[in-house]
Amino acid sequence: MLSGIGEISVPTERNAIENSTPAKPASKSGYIRTLDGWQTIAVVGVIWYHAALTSIRPLQGLQNFGETGVSLFFAISGILICSRLLEERRVHDGISLKGFYLRRVFRIQPAAIAYLLFLALLSVFGVLHLRWGAWTSSLLSYRNLYAATGGPVLADDRYTSHFWSLAVEEHFYLFLPLLIVFAKRKLTVILGFIAALSLAWPPIVHHVTVLQSPAMGRRTDIVVQSLLVAAFLAVLITIPRLRTRLIALTSRGLLIFLTIGLLLLSNIFFHGYFTIQICCFGFPLSVISTVLHPENWLGRLLETRLFTTLGRMSYSLYLWQQLFFQRAEYPFAAYPLHHLQLWPWNLLALAFCAACSYYLIEKPFIRLGHKLAPPATSGRRDLHEHLHSPQPG
Repeated sequence: MLSGIGEISVPTERNAIENSTPAKPASKSGYIRTLDGWQTIAVVGVIWYHAALTSIRPLQGLQNFGETGVSLFFAISGILICSRLLEERRVHDGISLKGFYLRRVFRIQPAAIAYLLFLALLSVFGVLHLRWGAWTSSLLSYRNLYAATGGPVLADDRYTSHFWSLAVEEHFYLFLPLLIVFAKRKLTVILGFIAALSLAWPPIVHHVTVLQSPAMGRRTDIVVQSLLVAAFLAVLITIPRLRTRLIALTSRGLLIFLTIGLLLLSNIFFHGYFTIQICCFGFPLSVISTVLHPENWLGRLLETRLFTTLGRMSYSLYLWQQLFFQRAEYPFAAYPLHHLQLWPWNLLALAFCAACSYYLIEKPFIRLGHKLAPPATSGRRDLHEHLHSPQPG
C-alpha cells in the first residue's frame, strides 16, 4: 500500500519465532522476505482492481476482489509496525517517539511528495484539472477526511483518491506508538479493548444518522479496525503460550484456505456483506501463518525474487498506479495521458515511474532516516550495508 508499509523487517528472529523462545537483544535483525511477498499480492490486487474492467465475465468477480488489497496492506502494516515498536521497547526498554516519527517521515513523505508534485506540474500545463483541496489534503495526510466532507468531486480528483488509505495509516502511526509508551504492561488488555471497540463502532455509526457522513467508508474511525486487529495479533504472538498454539494452528496453512473460502462465500451468497470482517481477521492471521512457517509452499513462493522485488517497490507502485490505471472504460477523450493510460503502455509507464521513485527517492531517504534515527532492528541488508560498512582511513 499502501502507505508506507515501513521498512520490510520484523523485530524478532525467524528461528526465535518458530521455536517459541524470545530473541536475545544481541541478535535482532529478523528480516523476513515473506512480508515482501505479501506486499506484492496486495499491490497487484489494487492494480488489478483499478484496471479497466475486463470483458471476461468469470474474471469480473475476481477483479472485484482486488479491492481487498488495501485491507491486506493494512494487515501487513499493523503487524509490522507494532512488532517493530515492541522490539524497540524490548531491546532499549523504551521507545523513541522522535526516532520513530522521523523514520516514518523519511519513509513515506518523499515519494508521496514527488508524486503530488508531478500531478501539480501536469495541472500547471493544463493536462490535469486538480481540485487543490484534494491535493493539499493528500499532502497533509487527511485525504480520507476531506472526502468525508462531501461537495462536488472533479474527475481528476481520482488521481489523489488513493491517498485516503495513506492517511488512515498515518493516523494509525500517530496513535500506536503513544499507546505502547503509555499503556506499558497493560498494552494487551488496552489494545484488545480498543480493537474490539473499533469492530463495534461501524455498526453503531450505520444506525446513528448524526455520526454519518459522505464517503464515511474511508473515515479513519470506520476502517482503522483492520490495523488495530492486526496490531493486537502482533502483541499476542509475543506471548509464548499463545505463540506456541498459533504455530500449531497455522502449521498446515489452513487459515489461508479458510480465509479465501469465506471471502468467496461472502461474495457469492451475501453480496460481500461480511468481507470487511473476514479481512480484519483472516488477512493478518494468513500473514502471520507464513511468518511462522516460511518453509511451506506459500512461504517459499512469497520469498522468490520476483515477489520480494515487487514487494519492496510496492509503495511506489501503489502511488503511481492511480495515474495510469482506470477503474472503468471511458471514452478515449477521458484519458488525459492518452496511450499512457491504456494497456499495455500503462503498465510500462507504471514500471518506469515506480522504479525511479523507489531507487532514486525511497531507498536514499530511508537510509537517511535510519542514519538520523537508527532503528532498534537493522532490517534489510541492502538498506544498511552502506551505512554500517567500514569507513576508509
